[in-house]
Amino acid sequence: MQSKTHLLNEAFAERGKIQGVRYLQSFLLFLCLFAAYLLRVSISVAIVAMTPDKNSSDFLVELHYHIPVFNWTQYTKSLILSAFFWGYLIMNLPAAMIGRRYNNQMLLAMSMTLTVALSLITPALVVAFDWPVLVLIRFLQGITQAFTMPMIHGISAKWAPPNERGRLVGFVLGGLQFGTVVTLVGSGILASTRSGWPSIYYVSGVFGIIWVVLWLSLGSESPETHRLITQYEKNYIKSSLTQTVSDKKNLITPWKKIFTSMPVWAVTISHAGHNCGFWLLLSEMPTFISSVLKFDIKSDGFVSALPYLAMWLCQFPVTYFADYMNKKNVTSLTFSRKFWNTLGMGGGALGLVVLGYMGENANAAICLYVFVVAIGCCTNVGFNINHLDLAPNYAGILMGFTNAVASLGGVLAPTVCGLIVHDQTAVDEWRIVFTLGAAILFFSSIFYIIFGSAEVQPWNDPKIENVSVRSFIQMKTDYGTSAGFISPAFGKLS
Repeated sequence: MQSKTHLLNEAFAERGKIQGVRYLQSFLLFLCLFAAYLLRVSISVAIVAMTPDKNSSDFLVELHYHIPVFNWTQYTKSLILSAFFWGYLIMNLPAAMIGRRYNNQMLLAMSMTLTVALSLITPALVVAFDWPVLVLIRFLQGITQAFTMPMIHGISAKWAPPNERGRLVGFVLGGLQFGTVVTLVGSGILASTRSGWPSIYYVSGVFGIIWVVLWLSLGSESPETHRLITQYEKNYIKSSLTQTVSDKKNLITPWKKIFTSMPVWAVTISHAGHNCGFWLLLSEMPTFISSVLKFDIKSDGFVSALPYLAMWLCQFPVTYFADYMNKKNVTSLTFSRKFWNTLGMGGGALGLVVLGYMGENANAAICLYVFVVAIGCCTNVGFNINHLDLAPNYAGILMGFTNAVASLGGVLAPTVCGLIVHDQTAVDEWRIVFTLGAAILFFSSIFYIIFGSAEVQPWNDPKIENVSVRSFIQMKTDYGTSAGFISPAFGKLS
């Protein structure tokens, strides 16, 4: 009988491997990040179009089509670019905690809907009230988008089998790069049309609405609640997660153990360092390309997008190869996470240092820009997925915590750049910015090598967290004390 049951379970697992609902969920989450980054990143190009140099061709085109333009200082623009991350910083951990109690699918849909609404009203309000209202809108969008990553990690922990985690979650995270590519190219094109920069906010908002409809129709928080999934695939996913993911609701969050865990801090420091470098390039490179390398707004968008296209394409072989090496036991999971993380962040640090000495050599600068961003895809199988390794039951909470700290990178990168770069055409000032970014990436990479881990942490087990001292005393009384009571969590209680 046991043999038949075993064979039946194996049959479920094999049949589950060819089903496609978990891939559909990954695709929908990929589109979620794609839509989120359309709404988040478009400001990097839009702000260039909103504040053109009065001697540029972009200014003459916008003047011809009666498109509003603004005379904002570099500091004001840096304040606008960083405002999103103040809201993001404040709300990330609370969003993750809310996600522990409420349906992650609905929270994700609501956060996107609110972000879209804010995008659609941006042009009219900015024309009426100038830059302070744009700072407020970006701050509120940071609050609404703070739900995105914790919810995605919480959902992915329930959908992605461990031996497919690199590919499935890596593909989802690829939505960041693909969204960046489309935003930087599309925003440049839209800004150069007769509709001008307002169309950037409208188009990204419409796509966000389309995603919400698709998500509510075809998405689900977990395999148990999806109406289209087969029993075979459901059993395959569930059996692969039996040892790490609990079905229990309202688990007690082991805050003290999370905050005192060095592997968690390794992820946090890496996440923060990576964000500093990533948002430095994403928010400031369009300005560098326009001011130092002398590209117009349309070309600026294409050039700025090239590295993220390379990053998106490179992440496919990287995630598949990393999963293959782990599956064949060529590399341990911990070694794999550290190796790819070091390659991504160490390579980026080296590239940033060299980029600072390229001066106005446009071809060399663009090639290095592509290299620095593209090699960052390796972190998708480094720290970026490590939350699910350490504690699948608390993956959303971990992402909320590390993302909250990491959002400081998004705040500091444009702010520090605004304080250092007073003359946007001064190569020496940009060199200081790039070197500082490289130092942060390097330090974060070393910290992860020393303290990082991919082992499931003992506090991931909710049974340990939910057993009270009174329960141990009662169990000790029931079983007697002559031989002592053996606790799997605390050892022998005598």
